[in-house]
Amino acid sequence: MAYGIQVDGQNLTYSALSVITKGSLSSAGSINLSKNNFSDVSEFKVVFIATGIRDTSEEELRPTSSQSSTIITITQPTNGTPHQYLVLGR
Repeated sequence: MAYGIQVDGQNLTYSALSVITKGSLSSAGSINLSKNNFSDVSEFKVVFIATGIRDTSEEELRPTSSQSSTIITITQPTNGTPHQYLVLGR
């Protein structure tokens, strides 16, 4: 049996990922992180963790992330539910 976590359908079993940065999202907006600040990291993954009490009868609006060659953008939609984010890297 394999042990590990899965992010966006990819198994991260046996991966050496470190937490690059973390934070909280509670209101609508975007956060931009420069990959250039982490020159020794070649691969980045963003993980979202819901916080607080959630109403499962309503559709949850989750944050999203996107990456370019130099920037990671984390976006919390309007009326999004509170989440924490972890940026992992190796």
